[in-house]
Amino acid sequence: MELKDFSDNEQKQINSGLSTAEIDDKEAAEKILALVPDGWIRKIPFFVRKHATTKTIERIANQYPDLYAVAKRPGELPEKEREELRTIITDIFKEKMAKHKIQ
Repeated sequence: MELKDFSDNEQKQINSGLSTAEIDDKEAAEKILALVPDGWIRKIPFFVRKHATTKTIERIANQYPDLYAVAKRPGELPEKEREELRTIITDIFKEKMAKHKIQ
């Protein structure tokens, strides 16, 4: 996917700099992003990747504060919460990738 594949409005936003979320716990974000299926993050164009990943983590933190709190704890994620987070983040990425026609 190239910049020209985005709409004119999206290209303007990309060129002016997309917003990114401030992540308060980088370790929790890494744990959650590790649950994304292999290769999916690399499919996101590099110029929107940080926006996509940080906003997804912010969305999970806001919509699922209990699961995000578990991810913030030191150590590995418990099995139950890991599977819940895997389902949530996979669904979010499927939705975003379909919206932007990324395969």
